Amino acid sequence: MNLIVTIGVFFQAAGILVFIFNLIWSYLRGETAGSDPWDAWTLEWSTTSPPPVYNFAVIPAVRSRRPLWDLKHPEDPDWKYE
Repeated sequence: MNLIVTIGVFFQAAGILVFIFNLIWSYLRGETAGSDPWDAWTLEWSTTSPPPVYNFAVIPAVRSRRPLWDLKHPEDPDWKYE
């Protein structure tokens, strides 16, 4: 059992080293993410990061479960599937 655990520690250490390398590489050479890097559906991704104090200048009209998607992709609105 001790040998199995010792071998497992090497795999765990290798995974941690890969994570740390990726973290440093991304910090130094990675792209800066925009306000909506995942093409999200919900309204919290429509503001800048960090959001302004007032959050929204005008209260947005919510007509579906994915309002930001409906604004960005008018050819495929959510209300067509409800």
